[in-house]
Amino acid sequence: MTILKRFTQLFLLFAVFALGIVGGVYYQNEILVYWRSIMILNNSQPTTTPTPTQKPAESRAPTLQMEQLEEPLPLVYSDTLEEQRLQEYLKEGAVVLPLGTAFGEPGNVVITAHSSGNQAFGPYRFAFSKLGEMKEGNEFTLHTSTAVYTYRVYGKEVVWPHEVDKLPNDDRSTVTLVTCWPLWTNFKRLLVHAELINTSYNL
Repeated sequence: MTILKRFTQLFLLFAVFALGIVGGVYYQNEILVYWRSIMILNNSQPTTTPTPTQKPAESRAPTLQMEQLEEPLPLVYSDTLEEQRLQEYLKEGAVVLPLGTAFGEPGNVVITAHSSGNQAFGPYRFAFSKLGEMKEGNEFTLHTSTAVYTYRVYGKEVVWPHEVDKLPNDDRSTVTLVTCWPLWTNFKRLLVHAELINTSYNL
């Protein structure tokens, strides 16, 4: 790496994160991880970002598909709400939180994924980076081993992390897609609410 390139990276690091710190947006941990990725990874052998393993269609591995994604996004079913474990699961795709409701059933299912981040966040760090582009009326599908569920977006909002009361709580079958917002921050949460409109069972 040239001295000029290293200097440019360091300058951008300090400039961007200094503004974030002043605004109370960025966290120390994110700064340290990013610093490590510049100072250590750039001095190591060249590496490429791992790409998701392509699974055969017949496996029917659970995935989320929508127009804003270039390819199906793997779904990982979490058995815990513990933060450290969730962060590990997020490296494998979008995480379905264990809230007691399944796709197609009355109630709300929450699916969360990263919207931005550095290499330490894993290959799916930009999984929900385009979630903000979704609009009311847009549709997406959830593919499981037993069925394909189609959901239609009916609402979108940005809330504080503690505002769990913003999640739907009625008899409809709904899914809420959740990610950190704005991009490159852990400041607020973007919620995209969608309602089930069709179920196609796998025969």
